[in-house]
Amino acid sequence: MDAQHYATRRHVAGSDRRGVRGDLRLVIDHNEDLEDGRPSVDREPTLERPAVLIHSVRYYGEREGNTPAEAMTASVAALYQFLMASARLSMKDNTEHQVSFADAKAYLKIEKTSRLLEQVDALAKVWVSYDFLSTEDGSRRIGRRVQLIQFEEDVSPTGVRSIVFSLHPSVRKVILGYGAYTHLELGAFPKFSSKYTWRLYEKLALMAGRDMRPPMIWTPEELAEELGCRWSGEFKFSNFEARVLLPVLNDIQRHVRRFSISWSYDRADTRGRPVTAVKIVVGRSVKTADEFEKSNLTKKDRGLVRNIAAKAMVDDQQMPGEDALRRAATRLGKTATEIAISWTNAITEGDAAVIHDLENGSQSEAFETWIQKEEWTPTDEDIAFDTASRILFGLAGGSDAAEVESVFAPAVGSFRWTAAKTKTLRLQWFGGHRDFEVAATQTDIALFVRDFDDIIETVEFLK
Repeated sequence: MDAQHYATRRHVAGSDRRGVRGDLRLVIDHNEDLEDGRPSVDREPTLERPAVLIHSVRYYGEREGNTPAEAMTASVAALYQFLMASARLSMKDNTEHQVSFADAKAYLKIEKTSRLLEQVDALAKVWVSYDFLSTEDGSRRIGRRVQLIQFEEDVSPTGVRSIVFSLHPSVRKVILGYGAYTHLELGAFPKFSSKYTWRLYEKLALMAGRDMRPPMIWTPEELAEELGCRWSGEFKFSNFEARVLLPVLNDIQRHVRRFSISWSYDRADTRGRPVTAVKIVVGRSVKTADEFEKSNLTKKDRGLVRNIAAKAMVDDQQMPGEDALRRAATRLGKTATEIAISWTNAITEGDAAVIHDLENGSQSEAFETWIQKEEWTPTDEDIAFDTASRILFGLAGGSDAAEVESVFAPAVGSFRWTAAKTKTLRLQWFGGHRDFEVAATQTDIALFVRDFDDIIETVEFLK
């Protein structure tokens, strides 16, 4: 059976991952000599955020009905992200976590302890609701009003003050249990000026990590609700655009470095041409080289790589190291020796771009640029969506027939499929499957996957 896998995930639970990539100290020990006071993209630490937390958690202020924006300023939201990153490093073994006042203030770039305490107090007043599906047995855990984080203050015998905090057990469990996630740039949050930015950033980051990235489309009112923004009186797009939307989009354009965005408006043909939809297109997330697993390299392979370089008369200054070769092999689906041959050929055959990069930058930068170009080289092995007759959705562990009947079947039936011809859509879970006939375009499929990202594990195009 031929298939194109375009959204397959490895089934690795959060408890088996570190949760933070890179050294967290790099966003605390700021170097003002660096651009924007931040480490380079490949060194700046990132925080893992499970997709289910992005989709399923709703935030509220202290008063019933408050939105997160009413409780969380941009700085309070940044503190939340830093505490989550600090907790993630020890969450597998501990239920209580601790961050010094000094580290929290350094991350937020504030000096007064009184200001930090104000932000801690504000964060303590944030409540959440959620509806989590267990990936183990298919059970649901519903929380209608739960405190986001519980806080205490610790003062050591030497006078060092720290924030002591813990997460609700169900939130902790879902972080350690789920496999689908995205990574957030920890250096970006203290830079955000709008209290609404972090809400949209998480959703865009999740989209940026996908192979299929259709435009994200909201009506202005839907997007305002998505951002936790409420209006007294009549909703006016011009006010929403000036006070909320543009500051958020500009924040993301200026301070998010792993993906790019562009946006446009759809307008009605009626008088005044009111905006009917906001479209945001998200670019592919940049993966740094060290985020890829290393392929195997035997002792024989190491000898072959040395011989390849020697025969091509490529010196050590031009040849990538073993780790770089092994990660490149994983990215391109080749062996390390094949990568070595292709790279040395690019040098000896005078690839203009490679030679220019080697002469004007470092070897590692030149090799990374070459790898990125190779990643985008099209192949003839993939099955095009237009020629596929079947689409297979593999559901997460814990899914069962009852869930398909109660959740997916109604969703498939009510979804607005837009193609002229039908294809067979199969929902497959451990122990069973169900088929539907849907008039789906490739964009339709991507939008449906977006809506159920926390449950759909794999997608395949089949002949």
